[in-house]
Amino acid sequence: MGSFLRSGARAAAALSIAAGAVVSIYLVHRGTIDPAAIRDVIAGNPFAPVVFILLQIAASLIFIPRTFLGIAAGLMFGFFWGSLLAITGAVAGAAAGFALWRWIGKGQVDIEATPWIGPYIERAERDGWRAVAIVRLIPALPHSVANTALALTRIGWGDYLVGSFIGMLPMTLVQVDVGATGEQVLDGRSGWILSLVLLALLFGVSFFIRRAASRNARG
Repeated sequence: MGSFLRSGARAAAALSIAAGAVVSIYLVHRGTIDPAAIRDVIAGNPFAPVVFILLQIAASLIFIPRTFLGIAAGLMFGFFWGSLLAITGAVAGAAAGFALWRWIGKGQVDIEATPWIGPYIERAERDGWRAVAIVRLIPALPHSVANTALALTRIGWGDYLVGSFIGMLPMTLVQVDVGATGEQVLDGRSGWILSLVLLALLFGVSFFIRRAASRNARG
């Protein structure tokens, strides 16, 4: 009976996340969810930083693009505080997704039953945080998908959190900078030129980190 209830709870959690993902994808497609909308909902709240981090945790579970949250952080909090809150929320969201999907999936994939993906899982587990960082540096891979895929391996919590932080930091700074720069342009301030230079540098840093991590993983 207990095993049946646990299985039912896992199935219910997975279905709830799937339903939330469908709704969020629909709203994003319609343009209902965007950085400005997120800012308008949170701005003015006395607990805006806490609300923002909680929203990031929820967004990481239901496929709301992390880019939207990063840009919204820049719009609301500026580059410094926006970066701090965005990376904190991103790592917290990654941890929540990892814990949830590891619970739903019982913590691992049966490599014997999945020979087509088994070698990739084995390599990811062997490379540890480097593999996690490489996954996080893939711009087109949704945050929620990465959380789920990594949770179904035997990668440890330490490697997961370190790799997630390193891999997400460059693009998080880029996203926040875009938001902060946009706010400066709207307000007529002149700091946007420096922000654009920083944006270009951060894209370069992201590229070289990804190449270095990939080279180390192959070694």
